[in-house]
Amino acid sequence: MGTRGYYVLAALIFALGVSYFGGDLLKASHDAQDALINLFAILAGVLVAVVSIVGDPSMLLPGNWRVGHEHAKDMQNRIANFSHLFFVYILALLFLIVGMVVKDAQIPHADFVYPVMTFFVVLGVLLSIPLPYSLMSIQKERMREEIKSRRSRNGEGAS
Repeated sequence: MGTRGYYVLAALIFALGVSYFGGDLLKASHDAQDALINLFAILAGVLVAVVSIVGDPSMLLPGNWRVGHEHAKDMQNRIANFSHLFFVYILALLFLIVGMVVKDAQIPHADFVYPVMTFFVVLGVLLSIPLPYSLMSIQKERMREEIKSRRSRNGEGAS
């Protein structure tokens, strides 16, 4: 298991701990739930845009078909990770809305929703922290490969 795997495991454990010990904290604040709905809706929208850009076939590295094939496999793995994060965002949004309905309708015996909601909210936030760095690494890789490609073109043209 790599660094990313350990981070995801730590995020899962931390989210479980927060939901166990502070799962009812969001129940008390309608404003916090509203703010979190806005936050996750924005994050989900941004993530869809990122997946669209990263997944565009024109973003494949230049070179022969093997380079393109390997780069496409790597991008598909990254898109899968982004898709898992998007799923966490959707679950967080769903449980935030369900929590608001449970509170407003005063549904008895439905308090189990709040710890589940808290788990997905905390997990979504924690898994979002490395997202900008992941996007930066994709951009750095593309820049590095483009520079390498230009060097090889200039070297071939100068010979």
